[in-house]
This record gives sequence, C-alpha cells and structure tokens, in this order.
Amino acid sequence: MKCNLCGYEFDEKESIPVCQSCPLVKNCKLIRCPNCGYEWPAEPDWLKKIKERRNRKNVKR
Repeated sequence: MKCNLCGYEFDEKESIPVCQSCPLVKNCKLIRCPNCGYEWPAEPDWLKKIKERRNRKNVKR
C-alpha cells in the first residue's frame, strides 16, 4: 500500500488498527498509515479485482 498523504509504502498488515477505540463503529475498515497517521477507507475487493484484471491485460500487451 501507499499512503495517499505522505507517500510511505507499507504492507496492509502494518497499518495501525483504527476502530479499536471508536465507540461508534467497529471494523469500519479504515487504514491508518504507520508513518504519518493519515486515515482513509480500504479499497473494496471488487475494485481491487478490476484493477488486477486491467493490470494483467496491460502486461500481456
């Protein structure tokens, strides 16, 4: 993953858990950068699959 704010690249497993202390919503799937603390929503699985297919097609060409 790459942070949208600071550009730090990290593995999704390294992201800091966000919702553990939140009283409103548990497991909201926000990702927090371990470098700067910026939070953003996780990319939906369906969008990841579309991007993977698009990347495979571009590599074959």
